[in-house]
Amino acid sequence: MSNRTVTSVSLVFKSCVASNNKVGIFPYKSVILYSKPSQIFSLLRNLVVLVAMKGRKKFTLISLFVAWCVVDFNPAYSQYNLDYGGLLGVSNYLGEIGGTKKPGQGEPGKPFIADMRLDQTKFAVGGWIRYKVHPLVSVKANLAFIRIGAADSTSDYLNRRTRNLSFRNDIYELNTQLEYNFYSANNISPRGRKIIDFNAYGFVGGGMFWHNPKAKYQGKWEALQPLGTEGQGVILGLKQYNRVQAQLSSGLGFYYTFKRKWRLGWELGTRWTFTDYLDDVSTRYVDPALLQDGTPTGDMAAALSNRTNTKLAEANNLITGMPGSIRGNPEKNDWYMYTAATLGYVVRGKGNFYKQKYRLLTGNKRRKKRTTRAKF
Repeated sequence: MSNRTVTSVSLVFKSCVASNNKVGIFPYKSVILYSKPSQIFSLLRNLVVLVAMKGRKKFTLISLFVAWCVVDFNPAYSQYNLDYGGLLGVSNYLGEIGGTKKPGQGEPGKPFIADMRLDQTKFAVGGWIRYKVHPLVSVKANLAFIRIGAADSTSDYLNRRTRNLSFRNDIYELNTQLEYNFYSANNISPRGRKIIDFNAYGFVGGGMFWHNPKAKYQGKWEALQPLGTEGQGVILGLKQYNRVQAQLSSGLGFYYTFKRKWRLGWELGTRWTFTDYLDDVSTRYVDPALLQDGTPTGDMAAALSNRTNTKLAEANNLITGMPGSIRGNPEKNDWYMYTAATLGYVVRGKGNFYKQKYRLLTGNKRRKKRTTRAKF
């Protein structure tokens, strides 16, 4: 490695150290935010030298630079980088079942979330853990139980009410999301007796979930996936859909820290899935004779695949439920979403730096000053 390279790396690290070891940084504050202009200029200038290098040395040195500067080495900030807690809220979904019509046009549904039926709202409960990898960026893992459901009988659209399908689905999801704090109001009084910690963030992420759509049959909720209500597993080439699926997530949220260790917040999240079977409806009606195999399970599959309200169909001269006719819309996958209140506990470290600089935040009493008497 050349002397120029060593000098550049040394200068970059010195810039990072200068940025991370400033006087007067409070917890949660960005390293760059409170740097002096000369420090930021020095850091950027030496970073340009690294970028101008070639080959593997360039990649290695830039990686070291990022590891040093992005991962926070500020001992005051690092005391508040971990919290965990729970969430409790409500959930809903967008799919083929339920929904509303577009007034005056008789179309199947309004666009996007306008087609959602609020009277079919269910619940969501779960836990989470979050780690702040940078003053503005956090990584969060969620484990949640989310119930969704809907019924055509609640729809304003005549064709859906005539179809008369319904379902309930219990979803168990494991999701990871990357949060970016786009607004923060963080401050501590000079005496350390008052703290304001409010953060608003947006997030994107993804994960996996297990789901099991069910419908009520003779007073009991029966799993629909094993029945193959659209001919899965019966018609050659049609496989049963997988109950383990992937999803992408996005949303908004905020939290407020009170009493130095509790965080109360709110979050709204949307899940884009890669399946059209959250409601067990996607393609076309199948001939019930293919499902009836002379067993109680076959009879149940045939009954749940076609639940047409014949009285309503006859009264309005509608023909629905015929084999091969449209049952769902395979061109659009199903979504689900939730909004929830969150309550978390902040894990605070208590290193020597923290005790010395922020003793009042820990609740420790001040040491009494030693009184020195004058001698005569």
